[in-house]
Amino acid sequence: MLKSHLIVSAANCAFVLATVAARAEPLPSLGCYARAYDKAHLSAHKSQIVDKAWLSIETRKDTPPYPFLATLQFSTKGRGKATFSTFGACKEDRGALLCNASVSAEETDPCKTKNDGVHHCRIGYDKSGAFRIAAKPEGVLVSVVERLEMPGPDAGGRSSYLYLSPDNAENHAFLLQPADAKACE
Repeated sequence: MLKSHLIVSAANCAFVLATVAARAEPLPSLGCYARAYDKAHLSAHKSQIVDKAWLSIETRKDTPPYPFLATLQFSTKGRGKATFSTFGACKEDRGALLCNASVSAEETDPCKTKNDGVHHCRIGYDKSGAFRIAAKPEGVLVSVVERLEMPGPDAGGRSSYLYLSPDNAENHAFLLQPADAKACE
């Protein structure tokens, strides 16, 4: 009995210490982050869709469970200056920010494929996705937590969408560096 009580007490202590350690992680700083992936990086990661990324983190007033707003934008290889973007209401989650992506209001046919990439259809009307922003010494790491839908420009009267999955090793995490605020405009 004493041995099992000690094991339970040790497990409780480990849980408390892990919780305190997780809260000790700093939240990402407010501001702008960006990255343009160079040819060497894209050559080494041939399946990476994203060639540029921008992220802006701001505070929101009077929105208690979600005190942060993040605007995330990507451009993709071979798409010229087309930009895909979403914004997310964010809250603190284990030393990072967890953001719910915005639901696009476009009425578009559902996709038959679930593959990542640029499409002119939607994965699902109720799916917008989620992303996580964690502070790193180099800046922030943006990770796709739940399949992310990012509306893009109109193409012949039809909106295009960028889909990124948390299961796609080449397109689920992006390390961005601090940037001048103008980079996020």
